[in-house]
Amino acid sequence: MGKNKPFYVTENDKKRKETALSSKNKKQTEKKSTQLTSSKKTKLRIPSRLERLIEEYIEYKTKNPYQSPVTLNRIRQYILAQKAGYWNSNPKARYGKGYDVFAYLAYQAPGYLIQFKHILKFLDLKGVLPKDIILLDLGTGPGVVPLATIWYQKERKKGSLTIHAIERSIEFLEAFRFLVPEFIKGTSRIYTGDVQSCDITVQDCKIPDNITVLSCQNVLAELSHLSISEKAIMLMKYCSHVSEEGLIIIIEPAELRHSIELRKLQKELESRGLFVYAPCRMLRQGTCDYETCWSFEELPPMNPTRLMNELADEKDGYRFINQDIKFSFTIFTKRNIQKPLPSGFLNSATPLSELQDHLGELVNVTGVKMSRDIGNPNFSVFLICDGASITKTYLIIPRVLRNDDVKFAYRAGYGEILTIQNVRVRWNEKKNAFNLVSGVRTRLSATNI
Repeated sequence: MGKNKPFYVTENDKKRKETALSSKNKKQTEKKSTQLTSSKKTKLRIPSRLERLIEEYIEYKTKNPYQSPVTLNRIRQYILAQKAGYWNSNPKARYGKGYDVFAYLAYQAPGYLIQFKHILKFLDLKGVLPKDIILLDLGTGPGVVPLATIWYQKERKKGSLTIHAIERSIEFLEAFRFLVPEFIKGTSRIYTGDVQSCDITVQDCKIPDNITVLSCQNVLAELSHLSISEKAIMLMKYCSHVSEEGLIIIIEPAELRHSIELRKLQKELESRGLFVYAPCRMLRQGTCDYETCWSFEELPPMNPTRLMNELADEKDGYRFINQDIKFSFTIFTKRNIQKPLPSGFLNSATPLSELQDHLGELVNVTGVKMSRDIGNPNFSVFLICDGASITKTYLIIPRVLRNDDVKFAYRAGYGEILTIQNVRVRWNEKKNAFNLVSGVRTRLSATNI
């Protein structure tokens, strides 16, 4: 592999990206034209009605147009403060003021809306999303998860949705009570239930029964004062109110420390009786190294909102455009609903835990695709896991290799099973990992089980 290294999302990577973008931006005289050109290349966007509701909420609170220079300047300041806090060793967001909420709605909420809707669509396509959703969203903020669920339910056009939510910030709850009812208007069979001002970590929150979807998005990373065990105990309290057919969805940032903490929590919750539905799939019996498991989903860049473009209309405006959507997630059920592997499915495949015995050889393997392409201009790189190897394994595909079979690696979804034939086993000393290097004889297929 030489000097070509997989790309990873780290703080230094983020800073290098921002430095490069800043240099590029200084050469541009029309900031907005650059953003709009970028927008044309992507399709992901939040509904225009929801964009306008966010703008209307800012206008309702400030008594000024959302494009007001004073309003935009203050939102910029709060966005920068939130971004700085995120990279602290113990991140802890504060949402005590109106502009804290405006900054969140402007910069973070659009991507969070899209990623949760993506999860709902994934579950619906798998046939496991309940027809009638009774949602309890923990740490709901301004209602991002309920809004995303309403958005999907409008497109789904079947079943019903009842929304329960818990949030301790009064400012967030005010935004929730403005945005959610307005976004529901004009629909049928979508209702709001209990929306509580309560701290999810304490014992006095009212918990409804027969929950079919329990969600917790970008909340646990802010509870840095709790241990993994304490977080698991807290979550199991809420899980006891989930129906036997219900789903538990936990989403955290893709950044290294939060992603790994989520995998540790996943292991703890498994030990307490929950079953992992996605993205992990334990194809073989063995030991999975959760302590170093950095795995996340990545969606195409989203279109900037009108508000983002207004905020970016100044020097170094790139700092207020947030198009990247990367997140770690785990989905649990209270009973095992994963489909069993077909008989003999793994018979011809070498376990990833035995790759050490096949260095330099061509092998066949079967594993779950646990990353999008994290490679470089010369090589595509995908993390592969079968649930029973403590050593990382990467599928390496030279970009000059263009046979049809290899394209399955790109088309397959995150968490989908890949069957790979004729890849050569190499040891990546710098990464302490195995590389499975593809060649002209390599064949791939994706299995949606």
